[in-house]
Amino acid sequence: MNEDDLALIHALQLRPRAAWTVLAPVLGSSPTALAQRWQRLRAAGLAWVTAYPVHGALSGDAVVALVEVDCLPGSVDEVAARVARMPRVHNLEHAAQGRDLLLTVSAGTFGELSALLLDELRAMPGVATVRSHLGARMHIEGSQWQLDALDRGQREAILRSGQRDRARPDEPVYLRSRVFEPLVTALAYDGRATAAELAQRLDRPASTVRRQLAALLGSGVLRLRCEIAQLHTRWPMHAVWWCRLPVSALPETVARLREDPRIRLCMSVTGSASLVVNAWTADLADLLSLQDVLERLLPPGGIVDGSVILRTSKRVGWLMHPDGRCTGEVIPLPGPPSAAPIRRAPR
Repeated sequence: MNEDDLALIHALQLRPRAAWTVLAPVLGSSPTALAQRWQRLRAAGLAWVTAYPVHGALSGDAVVALVEVDCLPGSVDEVAARVARMPRVHNLEHAAQGRDLLLTVSAGTFGELSALLLDELRAMPGVATVRSHLGARMHIEGSQWQLDALDRGQREAILRSGQRDRARPDEPVYLRSRVFEPLVTALAYDGRATAAELAQRLDRPASTVRRQLAALLGSGVLRLRCEIAQLHTRWPMHAVWWCRLPVSALPETVARLREDPRIRLCMSVTGSASLVVNAWTADLADLLSLQDVLERLLPPGGIVDGSVILRTSKRVGWLMHPDGRCTGEVIPLPGPPSAAPIRRAPR
């Protein structure tokens, strides 16, 4: 990917559905050139825009968990293949030490999460042990991570253009309803799909889809995210640390971590470790530099455990090639139970 590619991806990280006509003057290009560049990047599996429901630790409920899985000898590939097809598994990562697989899972209710952890995963052939860390609160989430390809003026211009977007509607949205679930599934595959494209795909009138799409996107319960093939960026190393610190020190620690552009995830969890930190770094030296930052932020012995991620097989529902590119196949993440309407999210 060249600098123009990275600038386009950075722009879509800021506004995943921004029109090419809006981005063109900011990026010094034409709408046609941007559309062609994006088509090339997406077809190659180097970048993609997806959508997924916002719930669990993202909205304050304890229905997200990080799960460490150890497998029986010779069973890692078989278990990984089975786990990758499970809709409730957001991410599937292969770790260098301490665990064979690291999963990020979610459920619509705490009961569903318990059944997933106790009944489905533990009973899966080839699984030896399962250790779960329930997510208590998400402080930094992967959709907030950005490239460094745009200058401050360009970023501000793109964000200002988003202020003209339509205001959020007040009507309730049922993500698992017959109206919205097909839209969520389609947007998981292509978060930039237009109302006309969605109407053709779902065999619905374009005017109806336009209204439904506006209600869905305006509700604030669907998160749009522009992703990039990590191994093709300047940050190919991926590491995760389990940390322990006093609750009183949490706000300042999180504030400091927000300032570090390498941090991809920071979440409070249950267990012997109270905080999980996930990051992309340039190389192993950069990884050790970040670990030094963590050690200085945390009390003595604050890093309980850590591991390098060798391979990501699934990220936010998307199945991945070993070289970090997406395969083009996505397992849509299910939303909350249909019995519970999701109303307009707080501003």
